[in-house]
Amino acid sequence: MLALLVSSAHAMTYRAPIDNSIWRLEASVFECRLSHAIPSYGEAVFSHRAGERVSFYLDSWHRPMRQGKAEMTAQPPSWRIGSPVREMGAVKVVSGRQPVAIKGSLPSSMLAQLYGGMQPTIHRLAWYDSKQPVNVELSPVNFQVVYQQYVSCLSQLLPVNFDQIQRSFVLFDTGKTQLRQEALQKLGNIITYVKADPSVSTIFIDGHTDNRGRRLANRELSKERAEVVRDYLQKRGLPTDMILLRFHGERYPVVSNNTAANRARNRRVTIRLEKEENFDT
Repeated sequence: MLALLVSSAHAMTYRAPIDNSIWRLEASVFECRLSHAIPSYGEAVFSHRAGERVSFYLDSWHRPMRQGKAEMTAQPPSWRIGSPVREMGAVKVVSGRQPVAIKGSLPSSMLAQLYGGMQPTIHRLAWYDSKQPVNVELSPVNFQVVYQQYVSCLSQLLPVNFDQIQRSFVLFDTGKTQLRQEALQKLGNIITYVKADPSVSTIFIDGHTDNRGRRLANRELSKERAEVVRDYLQKRGLPTDMILLRFHGERYPVVSNNTAANRARNRRVTIRLEKEENFDT
């Protein structure tokens, strides 16, 4: 079937012409986004968000491929006569605005093929005809220059994105308020992100304990833990007026306090970031 789809002379093929192959980069500390216009089809997008691996998707209201398993190959362009077709693996075609969305290692392989002058191509039968092959090609023309800008963008990305730190927590030893080394790294990432994103309006800090000890003492301990986190954020430049501190003692465990491992999870301070609705990053 793959051989049929790749070699079929009557395949419906969507590609950018050589004289109008456009690659664009949208760069910020939050995301490096490479997009490629495919006439009469839509857009191919590589998205590398801060703290994540690069992903790929097709964006199109026009979805000629039927749902199910498609094949991807790296095709030589017309001027590379004799170069072999390389199989890259299977991808899924679904309904919706993004009929193909890929994570994992394949998007990086696609970028490497484009940089090497090959055309990553998705092959699938048409939804309207079980004998009509459909190909969607990514052109390597004009790719290398924009790719160099993309690599430069990657070096400027933040270590994390909002989804990764929107709800965070740091843990404490029994009866202690000292911040652990892993907590310092997590809080450092939060500080770096908040300083870069003006849409973050409020930081909620909530202190908790396990159920060992007296209730009033635990409430005071949870307050001290929350204050330690707040003070750390403030000393490193986050405004006092954006931080809201609360403390709850043992009242809200995330798991039962019936084992030592569970009690360790309950000795925590949670940090939740809230954004203003009129910003979009």
